[in-house]
Amino acid sequence: MKNRVSFHRSAAVLICAAALAGVITGCSGVRNIEQAAVVDSEYGLSTEAAQDAEMASQTTESTEATEPVQIDYTLCFAGDVCVEDGGYNTEYWKSCGEDASQCFDETMMQHMQDADVFFLNNEFQFTTRGTPTYGKEFTFRSDPENVKLLKDIGTDIVSLANNHSFDYGEEGLLDTLDTLKNADIPYVGAGKDIDEASSTYYYELNGVKIAYVSSTRVELYELTRGATETQPGVFRTVDEEQVEFLYDKVREAKENADYVIVYIHWGDEFVTYIDEFQSNTGNGLIDAGADVVIGDHPHCLQGISYYKDKPILYSMGNYWFRACTGDTMLAELHLTGTRNNIDTELKLVPAYLDGHRVTYISGDYEQEAFYQRMIDMSYGISIDENGVVSSAEG
Repeated sequence: MKNRVSFHRSAAVLICAAALAGVITGCSGVRNIEQAAVVDSEYGLSTEAAQDAEMASQTTESTEATEPVQIDYTLCFAGDVCVEDGGYNTEYWKSCGEDASQCFDETMMQHMQDADVFFLNNEFQFTTRGTPTYGKEFTFRSDPENVKLLKDIGTDIVSLANNHSFDYGEEGLLDTLDTLKNADIPYVGAGKDIDEASSTYYYELNGVKIAYVSSTRVELYELTRGATETQPGVFRTVDEEQVEFLYDKVREAKENADYVIVYIHWGDEFVTYIDEFQSNTGNGLIDAGADVVIGDHPHCLQGISYYKDKPILYSMGNYWFRACTGDTMLAELHLTGTRNNIDTELKLVPAYLDGHRVTYISGDYEQEAFYQRMIDMSYGISIDENGVVSSAEG
């Protein structure tokens, strides 16, 4: 069961009798409300409830001063997802009565749905409007009703920082933003202007604040519009000034959060090697304050490295994308320890995408072979029999 409450884009948060009620509200609404005191909408807490809340707060503060709260959360990540109208995978889902369990086996569904936060790359537009962007070979859009698939698999937040978020123009992007908002699925990496596109999304997991930042490096010739002060678009980080702005956003996130995640669209398609930008920028993002960097865009898995004991996953590959086949995976970050001393365990959940279905790789031999392929593409890592990744130097 997911155990979370959320902030939306650095929005101010009203905490009412938190020790008793656990009530946290943000722009995206109220989640996980468990009230133990009756709140009067006009006058606030009753006198008795207010006294109880004050006593509980004092007890909590006293306990936290001597015994830091232990944390235990799982953050899950997938790569490229495309629910394209007319696509092979989408049509299969439709033929199964829109039953997501026919597209993702039981193990994969469990990992996605049980994670405290599940994040994926939304590489298409939710729209029925617009015209295909001139000069693009592939353009993807999906009926807004199909957002049901993302909800059914447990999606908590998506990235729109990719080269298909403007496939059907401004109308298509704005429809996508509205569809996700109406479905209560936060997004990062695109927006109605550069302020929204570059904004950080904060999740709070019972006092631990997780920051998500997302941008795109691809399309050196701008087919997918970069957001401006007055125009909708994606958060482009192509030139040196834009990359420095991304670093600034990461530094800002680090000042306001306990854990910072950067999800970035970069690299060359259909190759397993990483380019110079990936290497330099991945390290630079960690220098700026990122605790983990996760990449996508190549449409295949790429390796993993550690820099300053923090992981960089260069490409998550295709997760559920058109009629593609091949290795795929989920990446899980298991956060333990205390708020001021968070330990990260990175675990890979190996899987295979066969056109329309993602299936967990369960056999011992097949798992070992998958992990060895990842090690061969990577830089100084080891992976144990449970899929736990560690630095070979650590």
